[in-house]
Amino acid sequence: MVQVLRIIFVLLFMAGVSLADEWKVFSRPSPVYAAIPYESGYILATAGGIQFSTPKINKLYTSADGLGATSFYGVVQTDSKVYGISEYGLVAAYDKKSARWSVVNRSYLNSRVHVVPGQVLAQKNVLVIAFENRLAFFDIEQNGYLLTIDRIGTVSLINKSPEKISIVQDTLFVLLEKDIYARKIDWDNIAKDIRLADPLSWTKKTGMGNLTQYFKDQITDFSTIKRETIFENYTLGNVYEMTAVSKGGIVAATTNGKMAYSDGKSWQNGTHIWKGVGSYTAAYDYRMKILSSLDDGLLLAHVWGKGLFLYKDDGYTLLKAFTPLDENSCLDEYIDDYTVAVGTAVAPDSSGFLVATSKQPAYGLVYISKNGDISCLPGVGSSSIAGTLAAKIDSKTGNWIVYVSSRDAFFASQGGSLDAIRVRPPSKNGGRLMLSEKKNYKILENRAPVDFAFDRDDGFLWMITVGKLSYMDEDLDTLMQPSSTKGLMGAEYTSIDRDVQGNIWLGTTDKGVFRLKKRYRSKDTLEAEQFTTKDGLLNNKVLDLAIDPVLGMAWFAHEGGITRYTRNDLKNAEKFMTSSAPADVKAYPNPFRPKQGKHLYIDNISEDSFVSIFNRGGALVRSFYDSDVLGGRAEWDGTDANGKLVAPGVYHYVVRKGSKKKSGKIILIH
Repeated sequence: MVQVLRIIFVLLFMAGVSLADEWKVFSRPSPVYAAIPYESGYILATAGGIQFSTPKINKLYTSADGLGATSFYGVVQTDSKVYGISEYGLVAAYDKKSARWSVVNRSYLNSRVHVVPGQVLAQKNVLVIAFENRLAFFDIEQNGYLLTIDRIGTVSLINKSPEKISIVQDTLFVLLEKDIYARKIDWDNIAKDIRLADPLSWTKKTGMGNLTQYFKDQITDFSTIKRETIFENYTLGNVYEMTAVSKGGIVAATTNGKMAYSDGKSWQNGTHIWKGVGSYTAAYDYRMKILSSLDDGLLLAHVWGKGLFLYKDDGYTLLKAFTPLDENSCLDEYIDDYTVAVGTAVAPDSSGFLVATSKQPAYGLVYISKNGDISCLPGVGSSSIAGTLAAKIDSKTGNWIVYVSSRDAFFASQGGSLDAIRVRPPSKNGGRLMLSEKKNYKILENRAPVDFAFDRDDGFLWMITVGKLSYMDEDLDTLMQPSSTKGLMGAEYTSIDRDVQGNIWLGTTDKGVFRLKKRYRSKDTLEAEQFTTKDGLLNNKVLDLAIDPVLGMAWFAHEGGITRYTRNDLKNAEKFMTSSAPADVKAYPNPFRPKQGKHLYIDNISEDSFVSIFNRGGALVRSFYDSDVLGGRAEWDGTDANGKLVAPGVYHYVVRKGSKKKSGKIILIH
C-alpha cells in the first residue's frame, strides 16, 4: 500500500510540474504483446507504450517518459524493478521507489531484429529474451548481455525462430515449432557456464504430451484485461499529416480519413473528412500534404479521388464539398469522376486556398475562397501529375508565385522538377485566377520536391526532395544547396517547416528530426541538432511535422501516433508587451519552491526585453536577456549569478522593454 501511495504522489507531483516535461507522446496502448500482474492489476507491454493499469494507477509510459522507445514486446519484474523490452531489444528499467523509467541497454537496437512478442523471462539476476533469430541472456546487475546463442541442438535459430520459452525450476525450455529443447542452468553462476553456448548441451525432449505444463500459464487473451482508456482522448490511428491552427495546437489527419484537433494536452473526438473514406496508402506513398488552415478556423482537406472539403471550426463543421460528381465543379479529373491532389496551400493573401489537381496532359490550379467560391486554371503544369505546393506574393508585381512539385509519377522518389507559376490574384481579376507567367526549374538529382517552407527572415523558399535540401536563390533565379550542413547526416526526408527563430526542421524516415540553425544568418552554413527516440520521439520514422508558434510546440506525426515537443524558443513573442498582447506579463508558480519545481517562469515578455530579479533589499540577484528570453519567457531556478540557491523570502521582478516596464512580486519557499 505504501508503494502505491508513493507512486501516486510521484505522478501527481510530475503532473504539477508538467512545464518541465518538454516531450509528450500521444499513442494508443494497443495491441498488447505481454502482460504481468501488478498491484491487483496489470502492467502491459503494447505498441503504444507500457501501461500500468491497476485500481489505483492508470498511466501510459512512452519514449517521452524515459523509456527510449514506445513499442514494447515484453515486460517482467523483479523485487525492486520492472523491465520493459522494446520491439528491437532495448532494455528499460522502472524503479519502483522513484516511479521512473530509464534506459539501461541499447546494444541490440542497431541489429533491427524483432523480439518474439511476450517471450521475455526473469530468473534470479538474469533476463532471458527470445529474438526471432537468437536467444539472449541479460545480466540485470551489470545491465549488459552475457551472451547470445543462435543454435540449439541441431537447429539454427536463424531458420527456425523460438516460439515460446519457459523456466521450470532450474531448467529453460524452448519451443521450436513442434519440438521442445531443454537445458538445466545454474542461474546464480550463469556467467561461468562456459558450455551454455554449445548447441549440443541442449536436450531435445520427446513424448512430453501436454505442452502447457512446460510452458506455464501466460496471458494470451489480453481482451479480458480490464483497463481504463483515458489517454488524453487520443483515438487517432496512423497519422500522416498535421497543420498548425491559429488559436494554437494542430489538426491531424489519418490514412483512414479521420482528423482531430489537439491543444497539446488532450484531443477532441476525431471526425471523418468525408463519409468514412480516406487516402490510405496514397498518403504515405505519395507524401501527401493536403491539410491547410487559415486564421479564422477555416480548413481545407482533400481525400484521394473524392474531392476537396472546406471546413470551419478547425475541421469540425463542413461548409462545402467540391467533388468530381458535382455538375458545377471545375475540378480536374485524373480519371473519370476521380480527382487527385497531393497538396493544398494557403493563398498568400489569406483569402482562401490553393490546390494543384492532376490531369493528362498537364495539371491545373484551383483557388477556393473563404466563402466557398471556386476558380480553376486548367493545364498550367509542366507535367500531368502535381505534387505539393506553396505560394507567396511577388514583392515586385503583387502577383502570386505558386511553387508546385511537377512530378513524372505520383511517387516522390521518382523524377520531377519545380514549377513557379505566376498568377494574377483573384482579388484583382473578378475572383478568378489568371496566368501571368510560368517557369520550370530542373532539379539536380531529377527528383520531385516533397515539401516546402518559406524562410521567416526574407521569404526565400526552402524545399526538400526525398534526399536533398535546397533553397531558391531569387537573385540568381536558381535552386541552390547549402554548402555546409554540419551534423546533418544522409537521410530520406518526409517533411519541412520553419520556426519563429528562422530555424529549419526536417522529418526523416528513419533518423528522427533535424533542426537546422543558420550560422552567421547564412543559408549556406547550417548546423544541425538531431532528435530521436532517445530524446522523446515516439519513433524515428517521422511522416510529417508542424511548428505551432502560438503554444510554442513542435509536432511530429508517426504511423503509431504523435509526438509533441514544447520548447520556449518556438513561441511567437512578437505581440507580447504591446497593445495587442494576447496576455499580460505573469510569474508562476508563485509561491515558488525550487526544491520541488525546477523553474519559476516569467512569461509573456518581449524577446527584446531585459528581466531583473531583486531581493527584498533591492540588490540584483539575477538578470535575463537575449537568448534567455527567446519565445517570450524567462526561467529562474532560484539561484543567484554564482549558481547558489538564494534564501527564502520575498523577491521582485522587473521587465523592461524600452520605456515600458512590468513588475511583480515573487515568494520563494524552501
